[in-house]
Amino acid sequence: MSDTPHPVLHTLFLPLQRKTLARFIGHGTAPQTALEQAGLMAALLCRQRLHSPAQVERLLHDACALFAADSSAATTHLAGQGGGAQPELDAWLSDLAANGVLLAPAEIAQAFLASSPQHYPGLALQQACQETLSEHSIRFPAAFGSEEDVADDAVEAADADTHAIERNGLYTSEQARVLRTIAANPDELIDLDGYAGTGKGHLVLALMDARPGRYTYVAPMRGQVEAFRARVRGETAKRLLTQIEFANLLAQHAARTGRTGGFVATYRISTLSAREIAARIGLQGVGSRTPEQMLRTALDAITLWCASSATSLQPWHFKRTVHWSMINAEPYIAAAEHVWRCMFDSATQRGGCLSLTTGHIGKWLALRGVAPPVEMGMLLIDEAHDLSPSWRQLLAAHVPGVVSLGDPHQRLSGSVPRWNAAKVVEMHQSVRQGSQVDGLVNQALALDYLGRDSGPFMGATDRATGVLHYADWSQVPDGGIRIYGDLLRLMQDAARLHVRGARVHIHPSTLRLLNAALRKPIEAWNTVREGGSLRDWERVVEQFQERGEGALADLFSRSDSPQTIMQTLQALVPAEESQLVLCLAEHAKNLQFEVVSMSDCCFRAKPAERSRHSPVRAAYVAMTRASRQLWVPEGAMEHLQTSAAQHESAKQEQQLERQHAAGHRPRR
Repeated sequence: MSDTPHPVLHTLFLPLQRKTLARFIGHGTAPQTALEQAGLMAALLCRQRLHSPAQVERLLHDACALFAADSSAATTHLAGQGGGAQPELDAWLSDLAANGVLLAPAEIAQAFLASSPQHYPGLALQQACQETLSEHSIRFPAAFGSEEDVADDAVEAADADTHAIERNGLYTSEQARVLRTIAANPDELIDLDGYAGTGKGHLVLALMDARPGRYTYVAPMRGQVEAFRARVRGETAKRLLTQIEFANLLAQHAARTGRTGGFVATYRISTLSAREIAARIGLQGVGSRTPEQMLRTALDAITLWCASSATSLQPWHFKRTVHWSMINAEPYIAAAEHVWRCMFDSATQRGGCLSLTTGHIGKWLALRGVAPPVEMGMLLIDEAHDLSPSWRQLLAAHVPGVVSLGDPHQRLSGSVPRWNAAKVVEMHQSVRQGSQVDGLVNQALALDYLGRDSGPFMGATDRATGVLHYADWSQVPDGGIRIYGDLLRLMQDAARLHVRGARVHIHPSTLRLLNAALRKPIEAWNTVREGGSLRDWERVVEQFQERGEGALADLFSRSDSPQTIMQTLQALVPAEESQLVLCLAEHAKNLQFEVVSMSDCCFRAKPAERSRHSPVRAAYVAMTRASRQLWVPEGAMEHLQTSAAQHESAKQEQQLERQHAAGHRPRR
């Protein structure tokens, strides 16, 4: 028997065949049996609005009894006009899926119609339609050889981890295959590529439950770790770490083993101003750049360097802040190298002078050849698609092995670094979304060529996820999450919702960007409102125009706009109290909502804007958040294709600029 409880049935199946529904739509012909007649009545009602599973179950029971007792009732209640064709059938199926209802698979429906044509079989039918998850037995080998290799007295004294064990659970066939691969290869490097919603977190829980002392889980966000911590046993909770905790532990280990000269690098955020930091570390200006400007230039270059595989700073690491036409990069590199040394100097960092991120710590440890301590066991690294080459290099030396759990299509920019000698396993079967989204998701994936065929995304046949198209944004529901590709559109929508009295929550990462974008214009506008000079406001508008963000200035065109914006931000509520959540597409990772509405700006890139992330990948992340309803604009994929082409063209231009800066000349 399975060790995992049977999942709650969120999708309800009707005892109605597709061909029977097609005959009703096309010719107005009612089904012949009471069971299918009840299924058709339920379809008529469920197409109009959402009902609870209990309500639909009761309806099916009662309708089946009615039609079985009175054969003429079908004529009264199921009169059809006919005349519908394939588009209308597709609309029916889409509307039903959007309300959590599917038709039973043909083979299953036929079997129940043959055995129970006059009675609704209830739970038996519903469970028979659940195809995605089935029971699998997973064998976890002993950590120190087989049980036969261990003496009897040693077995009694040894930890339970020395015994081979089996666990039964409900998994997809892919999940079971991946679990067996990980369990049988405890000292390997394994790249697990799984599309969004394929259940990578479910695998983590299964592994840590089966072998509590063998695995350590690492995730980027505190929320991910806490979600797992509530579902594991006490001792296992100690092996759940955020990336910050993991980086700090590795730095402490490196210091204990004499690899860092005694300095213990710790994640920290400096509270000093750029001027104070530059003065404390003795940083000098270069050319017309002040010491504070040089500090910002150096830190930006260091961030790019830490995200690359380069062992030393190069001129191209300064591409964001220093114009490509610079003649001599040596002063900039020397300044950045000085800042880097100060970041890991105990005297300078006493009191927290310079910030240290996990990217900085990973690069520093990798350059010193540090490996994680073996007592951590096999490492399960979540969202490994965002790992830098330095972290990959560091983890590759971990003897007990590493499993990197990721989805290359969720890395919003750049390519995913790989280990040269790693087992690669893939998961394509979603357990979050139904097969109704397959076409949309796979069209997006086709626009994101990664250089390897990873196979198609497959929604679950027993999950209902309706894909609904809107002509106007006002048609989307006032619930779930709304996802945007543009910060301005999000703010405008938030203000409109606030005026209507909606309880709105903005995703924390999106809110930080929004506050940063609005701070200067609000301050400048308030100066004008208080009778001050227009100079600051005009300067802000000029900066918007230079960055292709003139619409942001238009947001303040009305005299009451700043007040409305401030009131909107002050009225935001916590996520658990909200009616609607607003979020940028690039911040939608790790989220799941029953209803997801994607603004058209998720599919339209701004021609003048050089986005740092791929619009295709951001759209893919957004569209894989929905479990029941996904709302997209008409013509969404055509617009996304255009955006993808624009993004690719911008990337090629940047590559040419980088080659030119490195001294390369274009071929004639």
